[in-house]
Amino acid sequence: MDKSRKIIVSILALLTLSAVLAIVDITLTMKKKARSPYGITAPKFGPGVGVVRLSGAIEFSSDSVSPLVKSGSTESVLRRLEELEKDSNIKAIVLRINSPGGTVAATQEIYGKLQALRKKNIILVASMGDVAASGGYYAASACNHIMANHGTITGSIGVIAVSPNLKGLFEKLGIRMNVIKSGKYKDLLSSFREISPEERALVQEMIDSSYNKFLKDVSLGRNIPISDIQPYADGRVMNGETALKYKLIDEIGTFEMALARAREKAKLPEDAPVYDDVKNPLDQFFMTLDGMAQKGGGLERRVGLRDYYMLEYRYQP
Repeated sequence: MDKSRKIIVSILALLTLSAVLAIVDITLTMKKKARSPYGITAPKFGPGVGVVRLSGAIEFSSDSVSPLVKSGSTESVLRRLEELEKDSNIKAIVLRINSPGGTVAATQEIYGKLQALRKKNIILVASMGDVAASGGYYAASACNHIMANHGTITGSIGVIAVSPNLKGLFEKLGIRMNVIKSGKYKDLLSSFREISPEERALVQEMIDSSYNKFLKDVSLGRNIPISDIQPYADGRVMNGETALKYKLIDEIGTFEMALARAREKAKLPEDAPVYDDVKNPLDQFFMTLDGMAQKGGGLERRVGLRDYYMLEYRYQP
């Protein structure tokens, strides 16, 4: 066997071993979830509480390793909410959030869907994990009741748009861009030149509009005046304890406590079932591959250049 064939065989063997180990790990994880009080609990039928997990950046997904699963995408969250909406057994939903926020439009779609469910008298309880900031908090504000851990990072009410200025670097490298456009603002936020005062004013106008929408929706969801929110809506982050003091959340508590609160508010028995969004091992495997690809990505994803043209409700430390 020549050297090149040995290398190919070694790579294939390594990939096969990695796949087997991943499936074994996923299977063990699924077994643990089955024993967990956070999964589907007995009895496995009848009126109960549905769980929706909002994790990672909130944005519309345009690519995925698996054609079956788009992990962490806004579409998957909306699809899960629609499934629960159609299920007559679902009397309450716990929205488990672990997200720094994301794009403006995607966040607004999730908020709108949650508000629609709330109008149908489905009890919504938000449970914050490590972080539920900016767009993550925006989504939580659509719920009837918000719970966070003491150390949860939340708040960050505001809008941000970032554009790198590579003009100096390009000049040093002797690179010039040829731009042919239909109007003077067509290359707004271009990375190849300085932003003009007029362009800055246009972007600021969009940011102010999105910010005011953020405030109005939080005010609506929380049923408190905008004037009570605005003093803390300057982009600052805070922990759960401070958020409780400012009335941005209702209670300090864990995910398990959020499930109990959802049962209580929906007038369900203490042993009412919890319908979690548990994936089968194959879906979990594809989600793992998708996550690895997104974390690795190319230079564009690693430095975030593909995101810089977006307005975002996102906490960016």
